[in-house]
Amino acid sequence: AVVSTQSTGESAPLKSVDKNTTRTDGRKWNELRPLFLKVGIITKAQGSAYIEMGNTKLIAAVYGPKEILRREEFSLKGKVNCEFKFMPFSRAHYCEPRQNFEEKMISKCICDAMEGVILLEKFPKALVDISVQVIQDDGSALALALTAASVALINANIEVKDLVVGTTLRYFENSDVLVDPTAEEEHGPFSKFTGGAGFHLAVLPSLSQISYLKQTGKIEQSQARDCIETCWETCLRLATGIKNLLQESIDSDAPR
Repeated sequence: AVVSTQSTGESAPLKSVDKNTTRTDGRKWNELRPLFLKVGIITKAQGSAYIEMGNTKLIAAVYGPKEILRREEFSLKGKVNCEFKFMPFSRAHYCEPRQNFEEKMISKCICDAMEGVILLEKFPKALVDISVQVIQDDGSALALALTAASVALINANIEVKDLVVGTTLRYFENSDVLVDPTAEEEHGPFSKFTGGAGFHLAVLPSLSQISYLKQTGKIEQSQARDCIETCWETCLRLATGIKNLLQESIDSDAPR
């Protein structure tokens, strides 16, 4: 099952944008890029998901649950291991094959979020391996990685509390707000000289719970609350489409 929309063009150098104007790729301040999502594309994995958001593209795969062989790692609950990696030519600069500090930190973020949603007590003495690879990074990679990992878990028929849906938001000191930022909007020169803050939020939409929240930069408390509420509403919008896709996938796999 596939949900596909027409892609926007390459991100261009960003200028100051307020809520009444369009961004350099033609979007409004709270408009999401086109979404493409497909599950079950890696045959050797128990579950997998390929996701595009505009020009950001990544793939997640789940292997297991598999038995933990070393006795010292025995646990009454299952364990989760995650490896996140930017592929060598996924960014403007070359990415080394060995994991760097940023990738290790993102791996831990995904692992912590998935541990909180998987029903680990269902498979004691077992390990779930999650691999997330970014094929092309044009912003919001962490949020998409959280979403893709969750979809891959569901595709692997691993019991979870709910779907995890993530989004990213950039807030600037001049009060500009950009939802689902491109790489230029998230990391480019514009964001460097105006300061502000970045938000990465993942939610469990059916349970109305936050699965993951990360804030970078400085921002007033009231403004931070508004940004988090905007992220929450964005996640709920995304969740509707993703759930429809997963239901279509289940229906298509059902015996006739």
